[in-house]
Amino acid sequence: MKIFNQLREFFWPLLEGEPDSEKIEQLLPESINVEEKDLEKVFEIAWKCYEFEEDRRRTIDTKSSLFISTISAVTAIISIVTTALVNTNEFNFLICTLVFLLFILTVYMARTVFFAVKALERRNYCVISEEDYLLSNENANFQKSVISSLVNSVRANRIATNNKTDNMIMAHEYFKRAIVTIVVYSFFILITFVNKSNLEFLNYIKG
Repeated sequence: MKIFNQLREFFWPLLEGEPDSEKIEQLLPESINVEEKDLEKVFEIAWKCYEFEEDRRRTIDTKSSLFISTISAVTAIISIVTTALVNTNEFNFLICTLVFLLFILTVYMARTVFFAVKALERRNYCVISEEDYLLSNENANFQKSVISSLVNSVRANRIATNNKTDNMIMAHEYFKRAIVTIVVYSFFILITFVNKSNLEFLNYIKG
């Protein structure tokens, strides 16, 4: 069974586990047990964590878009090449192999785009707004209130970003397999070209 799973994972990787859906525990300002003199440092750390999650999300979106554009260009080129070969009306072993490899490549490309699009799906994100720093409670500590808002946003956004990351990892896995398929495909293209050149050379000699 282990060998079967390894073989399946080699050709058809799956996303293991369930997407993160854990309950988010809200941090209240009064729950922050930090001395007043250290609040500014804690605020800086919380803000950096908030910016890190934002940067991580934007990076995943950028990579997903890059995957989609790259795959579209590669698929178009390979489809044109294969169509030209099929139209030669010479259905030999090499041509059939190229068509089969194109099918495999199309499946891998489709899976890559599928997960890349899932990574780009719109999700609910928490952002810092004026309500988080314009306090309505006169007794509330400003820094503690903002720190709690930042921490709560990071906790909520981390789950959404982790799910995007999982989809990005799957897109990357299928993209790697697509690259290997392209290499094999190119090798058979070379063999087909060499074989056809040899046949034309022999016909030229005989003629």
